[in-house]
Amino acid sequence: MQAAFVKRRHKVQVRDIPVPEPRDGEVLVRIDACGVCGSDFIEARLWAHEWKRFGHEIVATVVKTGPNVSEFRPDDQVVIALSVPCEVCPPCTAGVPRKCRQMITTEQGGFAEFLLIKDVRLLRAVRPKLPIGLASFAEPLTVILDAFELAGLAESQWLLVVGGGFLGTLGLLAAKSLALNIVGILSRTASPLILKCLGKTGGQHFSWRTVAGITLGVPADLGQVLAAVPGRVVVLHTAPPKYIRHYLDALPFDSAIVNIGLSENPRKNILVANGARLIFKRTQLFSAFPVPCLHLDKAVALLRNHETLFSILSPELKSLEALPGIISNKRRRSRKILIVPSIK
Repeated sequence: MQAAFVKRRHKVQVRDIPVPEPRDGEVLVRIDACGVCGSDFIEARLWAHEWKRFGHEIVATVVKTGPNVSEFRPDDQVVIALSVPCEVCPPCTAGVPRKCRQMITTEQGGFAEFLLIKDVRLLRAVRPKLPIGLASFAEPLTVILDAFELAGLAESQWLLVVGGGFLGTLGLLAAKSLALNIVGILSRTASPLILKCLGKTGGQHFSWRTVAGITLGVPADLGQVLAAVPGRVVVLHTAPPKYIRHYLDALPFDSAIVNIGLSENPRKNILVANGARLIFKRTQLFSAFPVPCLHLDKAVALLRNHETLFSILSPELKSLEALPGIISNKRRRSRKILIVPSIK
């Protein structure tokens, strides 16, 4: 089978390796598609010190199960979580699995033809099947849902999304599917996709104030809108963390920020903030460590029940052979990219 391996900086090789055989409690899946995530670029630039497999936004089909696997059968469509609680540490036994201290993680390897899943708790069957482009959104959608849960986002509150990439637009659509109030999205430019999403979800687009490409702060109209919001404001921050400081003063009293943004540039991951501003405006600042397995069922249900809405983010399909060029190309595409091994 073919599988992609990555090593910093931005080196990707597609190799031929043996197809694994599932053992007791294991499941072999055929990869139908795997989304290219922003963290894959960080993996390629910083994290992959040695050659390793990668890719985690996976939709797949069960090919073969090992002994003592009864939950899944061949031809099942499945989505895969990155992690699952251990069920034995103190938080797990106390009924708080999202605070598990010993998460069991899957071996990333979605950029390949097949993948061996060694713990069936990482799998969720999708019955009936969804289009692969839609099902591939399940894992990133769990990150959004986990962030909403962490911030305690409720129906009477308001969501502002910061960052105009795939996670930002997915956050807008998730909020709409959950009937949440939407302030809008703050990003550098209003791409056609952002405007299309806002046309379905409501809310406004706000552009950063910049001079010569340097971000100075938020526009006056965003400050006015936030001042008039009748409920608590929650910010879903999908941009690099350094930009949080630029809008802190614009947030109303008792707001919350939940950060799920990362950058390939380590300097952009450094947040400089005045603690006094956080205290006196009672602003909560969270960083979400997603526990996708806790939200996979809900993510699949939302994608199924709001298929037309989420289909706005129709991905661009590429072959496994195209992956090295995608990872080495610093230019980001506006559409989500899906690697589909069956495309030649």
